[in-house]
Amino acid sequence: MSQLEANVNDSNQMVLIESRTMRDEHVYRDDVLEKVKVVPSLPDTLEVTFEMAAEYYNVPYATIKTAISRNRAEFNQYGELRILKGKALKEFKSMFQDETLFKGASSLNLLTRRGLLRLGMILTESEVAASVRNYLLNIEEGSDIKLREWAVEREISKRERRRLTDSIQSFYEGPSMKGHEYKNFTNLVYKVIFDCNATRLRETYELEKTEPLRDSLTTEDLKKVVEVEQIIASYIRMGKEYNDIRDELLNKKERFQ
Repeated sequence: MSQLEANVNDSNQMVLIESRTMRDEHVYRDDVLEKVKVVPSLPDTLEVTFEMAAEYYNVPYATIKTAISRNRAEFNQYGELRILKGKALKEFKSMFQDETLFKGASSLNLLTRRGLLRLGMILTESEVAASVRNYLLNIEEGSDIKLREWAVEREISKRERRRLTDSIQSFYEGPSMKGHEYKNFTNLVYKVIFDCNATRLRETYELEKTEPLRDSLTTEDLKKVVEVEQIIASYIRMGKEYNDIRDELLNKKERFQ
């Protein structure tokens, strides 16, 4: 196995847990659920309750509820989650011959099969979920190595960006923050690598202000961004001022292009 494949496989759990991009790429493959474990089912519907999701992933109900609550917008965007109350809940109950089913429930949370799979790509405390992720990335035929490599690098870049912002906040407090704002260092990164600022780069990729710029970068460009941000964070921790950091990096920008 090549070094690239080894590195990606070592990082596969982190990729799906942290990268919504990768979850979106794999969520249509809900047939994987049955290959890992029998999915609990209700008559005449492919949806499952939160309790059934907890049974499938062998975790407490509270774990399911917390994981979905933290990522609710993601589930809602793709119609993978619905909450039944009142008339809708009554109509749902009427589908089942067993009148004791859901008796006394004033509301009911339901996940589609894809929602159940997305949940498995998020849960960190479930061995079943880990098996689902492993199957998706390492066993299921057709996994895209290059896409996984990109996702790994994207998550690394997120961590380095946090490290850079933490360095800025720690070393430039109060009045000394002027001139050392994060946007200045961000533009410096892009100037060193692409010879343009963030605004110009957005125009190049035809992105809206709300769209993450780095999601449009290639794997190689993400690696360059990580390298430059690591250098900047190190300079900041050495006590260097923005102008000195800028001059030093721009004088060596050919190295990063």
